[in-house]
Amino acid sequence: MVALVVLCSGIVLIYKSFFLCADYLNNLTCRLYASSLIDEKIGDITESFAEWPAKDLNFGNTFVTLDINHKPVCFTYDINLEPLSDVKSVWQVDVKLSWDDGPRHMHAQRSAYMIR
Repeated sequence: MVALVVLCSGIVLIYKSFFLCADYLNNLTCRLYASSLIDEKIGDITESFAEWPAKDLNFGNTFVTLDINHKPVCFTYDINLEPLSDVKSVWQVDVKLSWDDGPRHMHAQRSAYMIR
């Protein structure tokens, strides 16, 4: 009986650790996609900013949905572009990307500077 209890406890712990590792892997995969999406968005904003004011600034879509591990994940952008107060020709762009990973609300953020 004691051996059966020890064996069952070990199996339960292995089972829990498997799902914990799968959750961490899913979280890491979403973060890697988010990092790539933020880099692309900053590049797009930089290109649009180079043509501004001749053309209007184009921030593109405010959300994107990707299939990650056979599940749709909706990433939402929050973009802020403003000039630095103490330097006239330098602008700061802040790109924040949010998504829901199960019950958790996750986000990643990056800033960049552009010269006008």
